[in-house]
Amino acid sequence: MNLSMEIALFLVLIILALTFLLYWEHQRRTEQHDYFQWLCEAAGLYVFDYDLVHDTMRLSAACATALQLPEKIHPFSSAASQASPPFAQVGIRFLKQAMQSPDETANLCLTYDSSHTCFYRVTAHNFIDRKQAVHHTIGFFYDVTAEMLREKRLERQAAIDHLTGVYNRGAVHELIRLALKDQTPSAFIMLDIDYFKSINDTAGHQAGDEVLRSIVRVIREHIRHTDIVGRMGGDEFCIYLPNVPSREYAQLLCERIRSTIPSEITYGDQQHPVTTSIGCTLSRPTDNFTSLYSRADNALYQSKRQGRNKVTIDNV
Repeated sequence: MNLSMEIALFLVLIILALTFLLYWEHQRRTEQHDYFQWLCEAAGLYVFDYDLVHDTMRLSAACATALQLPEKIHPFSSAASQASPPFAQVGIRFLKQAMQSPDETANLCLTYDSSHTCFYRVTAHNFIDRKQAVHHTIGFFYDVTAEMLREKRLERQAAIDHLTGVYNRGAVHELIRLALKDQTPSAFIMLDIDYFKSINDTAGHQAGDEVLRSIVRVIREHIRHTDIVGRMGGDEFCIYLPNVPSREYAQLLCERIRSTIPSEITYGDQQHPVTTSIGCTLSRPTDNFTSLYSRADNALYQSKRQGRNKVTIDNV
């Protein structure tokens, strides 16, 4: 065998060895990729990788399924305008939102249709080059819908008066504080059941509870879905009316509630006389919850001093 043949054979062996090493490395990386993808899916993680240099977004299989997108999107920066069907645009906007605050955890909402909304907890991280320019963004998110719904349910339970189903005092205070920021004309009504203590004393607290629930049912028959109803404590209720068109509107509503409440409420085999006293005030640009409450409460006590079962509108 001459020298040239030996060299050729040596080169072939080197090429075969390199080919084997490349194949082995490819297999190792493929297995590693498959393993980490399986690990992410087992942990319920949806993973995405955005290559800014090549404007390419890659999604794990589970992530692509969740967002109803392909596993590779190129070019990504203009994908939203070209996406079809329409929901794909929602998925792309979701990914862009997820990358807006790197190294921070955010809760994002994804609405599939009017009856299917999911909440995801998202974390993304930017990788930078030597010139401090971002070249990759890698992130992951996971489903926290059950957790968020549970928290919202607990928040609502904490804000609701369990006996009557309306907002409790703390929730009313916060809701009205936020509503007053709009500075739109509004009205605040205070309502008190006359001689409520005598109902509890003569017929028992169960009868009193039924009277309270009956009052709430009457109130709800006459208010709008945007109005806020709350129980301030005992037999005292309040109603906040945003966007009140006029003083006459507020007075008419108060009179309608007062006159609609049945003069007697039956509990068991007994009938109990029931009337209400009502006070109302209209909002001022400088009002807060305390000032509204104070004026409406004063108007309520004017109704009581005038013989009860009356409506008094505060003079603004």
